[in-house]
Amino acid sequence: MEIPSKSILVPVDFTDKAEFAFQHAIIMAKYVKREIVLLHIVKKDNERTQAMVRVEEWAKNMEQKYGHKAMTIIRKGDIFKGLKSTAIEINALIIIMGLHNPKRALKTIIGSNIPFYLVQAPPQSEKIKDIVVPFDYNEKARVQLNWVVLLSKYFECNINIIKPYIESNARNEKMKKNMYFIKKVLDEKEVIYGVRTAKRGDKFNDAIYDFGKEISADLIFIMSYDFKKFILKASKFGLKIPVMCINPATNTMLLPGKY
Repeated sequence: MEIPSKSILVPVDFTDKAEFAFQHAIIMAKYVKREIVLLHIVKKDNERTQAMVRVEEWAKNMEQKYGHKAMTIIRKGDIFKGLKSTAIEINALIIIMGLHNPKRALKTIIGSNIPFYLVQAPPQSEKIKDIVVPFDYNEKARVQLNWVVLLSKYFECNINIIKPYIESNARNEKMKKNMYFIKKVLDEKEVIYGVRTAKRGDKFNDAIYDFGKEISADLIFIMSYDFKKFILKASKFGLKIPVMCINPATNTMLLPGKY
């Protein structure tokens, strides 16, 4: 069985959150025109046959329930390493995963050049309409622009940029240069966006999540190195908004230069 390149990979553990991830994957697949691949990882070779039967039955149930067919694969190994290695093996576009334990998820996310789309609830609409994208003075976060351009192209969604309130003059200069670059790229790509500055005294990760709730965002972008700090805020209130976790190295490079 040949897996199409740039498929949407969904890890399956047969929980409600795996089903939520599948629902989000259907939306993504519909707009970006990609196949969905369901992955289940086993610890031993002798578990493969039984696991394949169970995964295929789960996939059939999902197809009957949501009207979308998916491919299925079984891999042996550790869930953290196996998920990343499988994503690389099939050249996945993105990994859409139900989030159970943020600390455990961090082990999988860090070092992955393929973005993780983390969910804890079903989609709130049939389309991604509003995305919150945080930017500060760190140039590494510019890699998010690749996904901003990609998703805004397919979903025609609103891009809501939020930046921190910065009192340091030196950091403010860096912030201005970064925003100039970001706006230039988005203007050239004809992306519709707005920019908000967090309030003075607000912790930036708190401001990001609060902004997402305020506008009923469908997705929040977070750089992998900020995920741990961000999730502490989000987990307190239940992570209703999906989070797309992006590493400084990504497999979707649409723009020239170093990001």
